[in-house]
Amino acid sequence: MIDINMKVQPSFYDDECAIVFSFYFDKATRNIGEAVVYTCQKSDEKEYSQDHIDTDVQEKIAYIKEFSIADEYQATSMKKIKHFLNVIGIKKCVKHNLQGNEIAF
Repeated sequence: MIDINMKVQPSFYDDECAIVFSFYFDKATRNIGEAVVYTCQKSDEKEYSQDHIDTDVQEKIAYIKEFSIADEYQATSMKKIKHFLNVIGIKKCVKHNLQGNEIAF
């Protein structure tokens, strides 16, 4: 794996109820790119407990809004982003393609 540095700058958008993470990547003194990831809760799923009572499941999901990283560092950068999201409890990360469909990572 290519050794690169990642810096994370979190922001909270109250009107969208989302936490936005700006990721900055560099190698030595060279800037190699950045990414912006929106995180929020997806609440359209139901879960059944042992008592068969419906409860809302608030799945946390991440949406990649910007991903402008030099080609040779994209895979490593994405692995670092996914690891960070996993540590904070976000298991699903998606990006929209040109047709507007979700692509899971």
